[in-house]
Amino acid sequence: MTSLESNLEKSYIWLNFLQAELNMPKKTDAYKLLKVVLHELRDRLPVNEAAQLGAQLPMLIRGLYYEGFRPKEVSRKDKSLDPFLKAVEKKMPRFYPKPPSELLRGVFSLLNEYVSPGEIQDVKSCFSQEVRDFWPVPSKKKKAA
Repeated sequence: MTSLESNLEKSYIWLNFLQAELNMPKKTDAYKLLKVVLHELRDRLPVNEAAQLGAQLPMLIRGLYYEGFRPKEVSRKDKSLDPFLKAVEKKMPRFYPKPPSELLRGVFSLLNEYVSPGEIQDVKSCFSQEVRDFWPVPSKKKKAA
């Protein structure tokens, strides 16, 4: 398998996980949601932490993650749950049938599966207790991708 094929496969594994986790009818919905949440997450992290999280993403998803990133701008100050949920609600299609809390939790579950536990802890530590409590508990069995 070529490097390109391997990177495509890893990205599809992530999208397939998210699509199944949230019972989404289309992979494009999973892609859009992943982009929205990763950008909101990235923009609330200190630059060094954002880079450390980015390093653990599959190459193609990493490109999606860094799209439009402006590290010289200050990260969003509000690290509480409500702004996350409002951003997801605003940026996902209005007709999308799932509440923003379910969508956000689905992406957090995806990150739990494929990002190291130490990095997840580092990311969570940058947020309010409310966000840390909202973040789902990782499953016992991590997936490889």
